[in-house]
Amino acid sequence: MIARDSADTIGRALESVRPIATQIVVVDTGSLDATPTLAARSGAEVYFHRWRDNFSVARNWALGYLRTDWALVLDTDEVLDRESFERCRHLLAQQHLGGIEVSIVNALDGSAYHEHRYTRIVRCHPTIRFSGTIHEQIADAVRAAGYDIAKTDIRILHTGYQRLSPEKIERNIALLEMELSAQPESVWHRYHLGLAEFARGNLARARSLLEPIRNSAELSSQQQELATIRCAQCALACDDFLGAERLLAFTSADRHREGLRLFVLAAVLAAQRQFPAAVELLGAAPVCQSSLVDQQQRALFAERLATLAQHRAHPKETIWQTDRLWRATFR
Repeated sequence: MIARDSADTIGRALESVRPIATQIVVVDTGSLDATPTLAARSGAEVYFHRWRDNFSVARNWALGYLRTDWALVLDTDEVLDRESFERCRHLLAQQHLGGIEVSIVNALDGSAYHEHRYTRIVRCHPTIRFSGTIHEQIADAVRAAGYDIAKTDIRILHTGYQRLSPEKIERNIALLEMELSAQPESVWHRYHLGLAEFARGNLARARSLLEPIRNSAELSSQQQELATIRCAQCALACDDFLGAERLLAFTSADRHREGLRLFVLAAVLAAQRQFPAAVELLGAAPVCQSSLVDQQQRALFAERLATLAQHRAHPKETIWQTDRLWRATFR
């Protein structure tokens, strides 16, 4: 684990792994709070390194201190689901394996959440190290060392996106800008920079980054669809309804992303005062079942739009532009 000013969360993270870990290493990169003390009290070995604006460097420092056969990489705002780990523990005895892919469950606003897969358990080996300044990867190093990677249903619960600070967003953008300046053709860095700009609220910049690469073969189908939906949200925020509709003219095989697509399409219809059609979409099964849609807000706006549909003689002011909660939800 690498840590900095994580006193509010590091205790829960360490508690989730303490029953299964034979060694816990925390590399502190400059905390001003009680993070190092709390980590030490939780049984961790704490080491200090100056932050070098590079996540891979920090993670590789931590790997260098391990004396175990395997390493689980955890962030300070994550919790390991131990039951799912125990079901897969036998994989650690497989000599051909050098990595174990897990599911990261990211809690979002309200009831929404998003899952992605990542190699987080790796064999301790001198050449298996992270690469990349930010959004660092290790799977390629595992394969280059001659090992396979197993896909599992091990789950890690991540809460960091519920309180992503402006400072962290700015830090991430600065690191991604640096990477993109060194690799201007990198679709990977352009994609992540676009998402970071979206999170910052710089929607014009986000769209300019994501739209040219949203169908790139270098992105997974999941990333292509998310980039396209984000572009549609950017278009919607600029009242470019035709552009948003054009971007949303696809169907996702994934029920969660399909639900998000239809939710944004409902916002497009609502912004054009097509209230009955918007209400119908908000009640569609994929929207109601999507983990990417905050179901409390979906229900609230479905109810509100239903009321508007019954009173077509609503005042002429544009709800989309005057209601802050409305705009924030559909963004």
